[in-house]
Amino acid sequence: MPNDFSVEIHNYLSLKILEAEKAVKIGNQDDSAHARGRLEELQWIRKYLQDNIDLKNFVYY
Repeated sequence: MPNDFSVEIHNYLSLKILEAEKAVKIGNQDDSAHARGRLEELQWIRKYLQDNIDLKNFVYY
């Protein structure tokens, strides 16, 4: 059974990734660059959690 806290973290990351993806699509050049950087960081955090912390047999999103 997955840790409830891990599920909450993945839900939070999913929400923030969705927000960053929207910002990339609609932002001006400065905002879009910032949103792309934020998106990359959020995806890196999610990958790190998947590879190093999460249970291997459970999909959170």
